[in-house]
Amino acid sequence: MILLTIIIPAYNAEPFIDELLATLTAQLDEKKKDIEVLVIDDGSRKPFKTFYPFVRIIRKNNGGVSTARNRGLDEAKGKYIAFIDADDLVAPDYIKQIREKLKEEPDAVYLSWETFGSGWNYKCHLKDGDEFPSFNLCVWNRVYKRDAIGQTRFNIKKLVAEDAEFIREVKTDKIAYIQKPVYFYRTDPHDSLTQRIAKGKVDMRRIVYHFEHVTKDMAWLVEEFEKEYNDSEIILLTRQNDLPELSKFALIMAPAKTYGTELRGEPTNLFLQIPRPIRTQVVVYIGNTMQIGGVETWIYNFCANLYKLYDIMVCYKDRMWPEQIAKLSEIVMVHKLGTQPIFCDSFLNMRITDTIPEQIQAKQILQLCHTCKMKDWKIQKNYDRLIYVSETASKTFEEPGEVIHNLTFRQKEATPLFLITASRFTFEKGLNRMYSLANTFKSAGIDILWLVFTNAEIEENNGIKRMPPTTNMRAWIKKADYLVQLSDVEAFCYSIVEALEEGTPVLTTPLEVLKELGFRDKKDGYILPFDMHGINAQEIAERIPTPNYKNDNEKIIKQWQEVLGDTQPEQRYNTDKPFIKVKALENYTDLELGRYVREGEVLTIRRERARMWMALGKVDYISEGEENGQS
Repeated sequence: MILLTIIIPAYNAEPFIDELLATLTAQLDEKKKDIEVLVIDDGSRKPFKTFYPFVRIIRKNNGGVSTARNRGLDEAKGKYIAFIDADDLVAPDYIKQIREKLKEEPDAVYLSWETFGSGWNYKCHLKDGDEFPSFNLCVWNRVYKRDAIGQTRFNIKKLVAEDAEFIREVKTDKIAYIQKPVYFYRTDPHDSLTQRIAKGKVDMRRIVYHFEHVTKDMAWLVEEFEKEYNDSEIILLTRQNDLPELSKFALIMAPAKTYGTELRGEPTNLFLQIPRPIRTQVVVYIGNTMQIGGVETWIYNFCANLYKLYDIMVCYKDRMWPEQIAKLSEIVMVHKLGTQPIFCDSFLNMRITDTIPEQIQAKQILQLCHTCKMKDWKIQKNYDRLIYVSETASKTFEEPGEVIHNLTFRQKEATPLFLITASRFTFEKGLNRMYSLANTFKSAGIDILWLVFTNAEIEENNGIKRMPPTTNMRAWIKKADYLVQLSDVEAFCYSIVEALEEGTPVLTTPLEVLKELGFRDKKDGYILPFDMHGINAQEIAERIPTPNYKNDNEKIIKQWQEVLGDTQPEQRYNTDKPFIKVKALENYTDLELGRYVREGEVLTIRRERARMWMALGKVDYISEGEENGQS
């Protein structure tokens, strides 16, 4: 028979939990085997493992501490149940002390406890008949009889104060007390729960009521508290409460500085507002953008293919080109990272060099790798899933990951001619090969107009003409005789795929990724040697192939749906509305409105005009329900 089940919810709990388990297992009796220790791994990024034979690990998808404790309760075999947080510690005689008290057959055992660490310092030493301090409604300082718990479970809608509701629901009459401190609560000022709540990093709802005196004729509060109780934490600040039944639903305390998401009742300067988070399903993050580039194209194509399936926000830290903001804002939210927290289901980090912002709280972190490994490049390991854009890119790194090819998207047309290249001309992009190929055409007596879309300084001769970068490259490619790509290496190469989709053949160096893309020499274009020698310019000019290329977007979209999960978009960013709400980011004069607009002001203006002001950084989009300057 199992006397006691110890439930330890754990999420990325290493290395603290190892010290806790070492302390516990030293107290277990191999002969009795009447104590079981359940570690509920709540979807840790690295699955928890241990060599302790008395510990049973139960792994589940991440759902929060309430779901982990509930799973432990469902699996528990013990007559009594104890809860320990994975980063706390217990006394060397924790089990011995509890075992002695259980001989009294109590409904619950109350444990004395102390803090340790560099943060808050507190000691709670109980005597028989004592109650815990009003703030200390926690299950880790109580041991419950399983019969007393019955079918009571933790409220999975609450991310804080779930202990308090559980404690109120479990009925206990006979209480035993351990007066010696046997539980030690870890306090650490770095990323503590209090700090995370204050910064809005916890997706919670805490309603703070303030009344100097709650009188008996305010019985309407009971009904209101009960209504809000199921999915909110309630705190009542009052100097006198004449309605004791309110304690069933709220923490009642004397007025003091208190963080909350909403204040009700009488005004007070003791209320500290928790920043209101932005919520969306998918965040696509990039520190800053180039004016053109494969990553920038990936972002647009991803959004254009998936924005009807998911609520997507493109978030950037330093800079995004106004043209890119204007283009993306037609279909998704575009947001410059500030101090406001963002909660999402899936966070897509675009560059392996970008760190994950602390403002982002995500259920899963996806690291994209858009490049082949060069120099000493490394991929940061703080992700749940690593996704390469090609097998070619994957092979160059040591980190194991999955491959999802890039999505493509047909964009609006323009009018280009002859040869087209779009390149940043960094060290691997083959600028000298371009000059060599131009000379080959000249030597063969073939006139060319080679439009090179780049910010780099290049020599304009032999038909080469420098053009400013544009986000409308696909249309130029479509009108060209050839798209030219002469790089050393490419992880995917959007230019080649876009050209093939538009029926434009390609002149390219023998890139490894060509095999993966299904490129056929002399049918989809011509593969030219890296040294640019022996090129048949006449054949290239006279026998222009007609590619017959089919993308695999449908397959890739299904891959992404498997990665991102069920699709239930709220479509908060309604592209059909002619007018939208924006918040002014600075003071400016709006000629259409005919007045001076102040920073922080919320406006309703035409979508076309809003896009222009967003691109210039004057305003930011806010969705319904975010009019209070929190978007």
